Amino acid sequence: MSHRLGELACPVLLLWGDADPISPVAVGRRLAELLRSAELVVINNGTHDLVAERAPDIIPLIEKHLAL
Repeated sequence: MSHRLGELACPVLLLWGDADPISPVAVGRRLAELLRSAELVVINNGTHDLVAERAPDIIPLIEKHLAL
């Protein structure tokens, strides 16, 4: 379905850890290219459990995104 991602018009926040062993930053970059209104934020030393590990860093980003 990746060929249809460009049809999504809603803002998308992509949060990625640069130390994620499961989903590398290249995946986030590709999604950011495919999604019209995407913002990719890469968190230094973030792993696949980014939200649980780095909640204090992530929460303000989500709050800002939801305020759009």
